[in-house]
Amino acid sequence: MNATGTDRAPLKKRRGEGKGGGFFLVDRGHWEKLWQISTANRLNLITAFLVLSAGTGADHRLTKWSAKACEERAGMGKPRAKIAIDELIAGGLAERTETATVTFPQYRLAQQSGAEEPIFLPVALVTGLSAETPILRRVREIGDPFVLRMLVDLYGLVQIDRTHGIAPANLTQFDNEPGSTRKIAERGANAVWALHLGRYQTAKGNWTSTHWAKGAENAGWAPFWDRLAKLKSIGALLTETWVFNGEATDAEPLFPVASREDDRSAEFDSDVRVLTEVATDAAEGLIGERSYLIEQNSDRDLVVLPTHHQAPFIRGVFKLRVEADTPGRRLAYARRKQAIEQYTNSCVAVAVEAKQGTFTRPIQLPA
Repeated sequence: MNATGTDRAPLKKRRGEGKGGGFFLVDRGHWEKLWQISTANRLNLITAFLVLSAGTGADHRLTKWSAKACEERAGMGKPRAKIAIDELIAGGLAERTETATVTFPQYRLAQQSGAEEPIFLPVALVTGLSAETPILRRVREIGDPFVLRMLVDLYGLVQIDRTHGIAPANLTQFDNEPGSTRKIAERGANAVWALHLGRYQTAKGNWTSTHWAKGAENAGWAPFWDRLAKLKSIGALLTETWVFNGEATDAEPLFPVASREDDRSAEFDSDVRVLTEVATDAAEGLIGERSYLIEQNSDRDLVVLPTHHQAPFIRGVFKLRVEADTPGRRLAYARRKQAIEQYTNSCVAVAVEAKQGTFTRPIQLPA
């Protein structure tokens, strides 16, 4: 007997009928096809595809979101949305289900190939956060389909580690001048490093080629940086300053800091602010009476590392403001919090011992 006291077996819910998670999947092959199939308006076509995809359930295929959802979520009028959906059907990326009616439309998106990892996108990209205008709608208001292309491509480049941001090998901010990293003091088991973030930005990889101005020489990258700036201006993309254990683009991330050069100073998590403050306290404790060293590096961020450690490097990690709430992202966030807590506690211990005149405890870095 079941929980209701009857012999009737509970109905098994079919995949796709239930509520999905906080994210949806876009097959990379489908994503490329969206840029090839015939359409009257590329921006409308791709917007409609993303809206329909955001309305899928657990199977990431069956959706009841339709032209009405395109209007409500992305500001696309129903007539344009219906045209875009018909184009998706003609292009083989969607079909009407057997139970669909004019009054109650329902669609089934094309089967994902599974040949490579899909792009994970947050449903909040389409629905918005709280009372905010959804990012997808803001991008559509810009009027450039390639801004949307860049946004989704960036989601496809997210690296799941402590930063859960774009891999520095693909996009990063740093100081490209010599001397951006300086060891300014060494005492006992620890050394103080002064780091300068800088404003230089670099991007690499095949994903950038879509945005080159073909045939242009010096201005070839102008469309790329213009679109990146637009994503920043609408709040879709931000940078978070991280200290890495070396200069290489594949160096390990250690911990974030509230850098004095970071444009989003008002948005820092309180734990990052505390970490930055105690790291400065530990550095000042090791420097002691040589306060002129701090004055000479007033435009830099101070961090403490064990004396034996190689020169660190500070970078701006590009992050999507609205992130896909996947299990990997939650694990990365937990690791980030753990790294912050561990380095903060170690800096506090070093600062306390420095006041007592003891300099033998090496600072412990996040595992």
